[in-house]
Amino acid sequence: MKKIAIILFFLGAIVISSCEKDDDPLYQIDVTVNFPENYNSTVVEGAWVYVTKEGTERTDSAQTDASGIASITKLSAGIYKVSARVSLTEAQTEAQTGVAEAVLLTVVENGVSVLMDTEKSITLAGAVLGDLVFKEVYYSGSRTPEGGVYFSDQFYEIYNNSTEIIYADKLCIGVVDAWGYRPEISVWLSEYPTQVAIASFWYIPGNGTDYPINPGESIIIAQDGINHKSDVLGNPNSPVNLGDAEWETFVPRDDNRDIDAPAVPNLTLGFANSLGIDWLTSTMGCAYIIFHIDGDIDTYVNSNKVLKPESTSTKEYVLLNNDNIIDGFQAYKDDAETSMPKLHAVIDAGFTYDPNGTYTGKCVRRKVKTVINGRTIYQDTNNSTNDFLIDQECNPRIY
Repeated sequence: MKKIAIILFFLGAIVISSCEKDDDPLYQIDVTVNFPENYNSTVVEGAWVYVTKEGTERTDSAQTDASGIASITKLSAGIYKVSARVSLTEAQTEAQTGVAEAVLLTVVENGVSVLMDTEKSITLAGAVLGDLVFKEVYYSGSRTPEGGVYFSDQFYEIYNNSTEIIYADKLCIGVVDAWGYRPEISVWLSEYPTQVAIASFWYIPGNGTDYPINPGESIIIAQDGINHKSDVLGNPNSPVNLGDAEWETFVPRDDNRDIDAPAVPNLTLGFANSLGIDWLTSTMGCAYIIFHIDGDIDTYVNSNKVLKPESTSTKEYVLLNNDNIIDGFQAYKDDAETSMPKLHAVIDAGFTYDPNGTYTGKCVRRKVKTVINGRTIYQDTNNSTNDFLIDQECNPRIY
């Protein structure tokens, strides 16, 4: 009888203990997972959400539904770490951002209180590496009312085609020497199959994060940063006002023939084997590149100077690896120069040109690929024949 009483006592204790555990309150957390800013959609379907109670190793998970919500139930009260992740294919990322690149998006948030049924919204992060591109270039120049030629209004617009802030500090812009008067591949391209020879370049100063370019915005580099249409030193027939350019090139001269616009800061000259009145790029077209140089720029330049193959000239050029080039395109005098490429095909497999000739006041402009949440994505296939519109009115900063 005593044994039976003891057994009944322990059974009762177990029942009471079980009831007490059953009475501990359990809660639900509904986590909404959002795409980063500048994505086409707001919420993410199919993302995995994980919650881990602090001080334990237990992790519960659920996948977001079409509304971007993952519901995780039966959580005891406490402080949790909430994380989420989703992998996007190239096609999925392109549909969301305009950039065809596979990407892993993640987020981790600590210290989330679950003391009742809780709703939580989190935003994923992850870089899509689309980059800076030439959006619009005006190299042809214009005619004065007297019929003279005017080229001080040349400009180069560089656009952030990505979903992330890109800093322009130490960004270089230059022209590649590729001229030859024979209808064949440049001696540079055949001699240096993975490098280009720079005739001149300038760069933006800065310490790394001084000059941000936001996604969907651009900077303008002017030959002269003035309103060319109205300034007394300009040309009333010019198509552009460059008084609001971010940067200009300025060549100090004893005769002061170059204009130093006080409202527009100057680029730093990186290298030039010759300069005239200004940094005039050919009105018949050049090979243009934007690029970065690792380390000290002066040291790099002094260590990479070369002479032109098959030439007796003592004029020097600077070699640059193709891998350092962010964007480039080649502009020809006309469409008859297709057998005289200026850049390796990996940089630009096509070309653009001004069909009206020189001093036309017309630009070349990159084609729009798509618009996502008001942010323009420009086409970039590394083929300027496909990527650029010709015979365009100049519209810097019009996206």
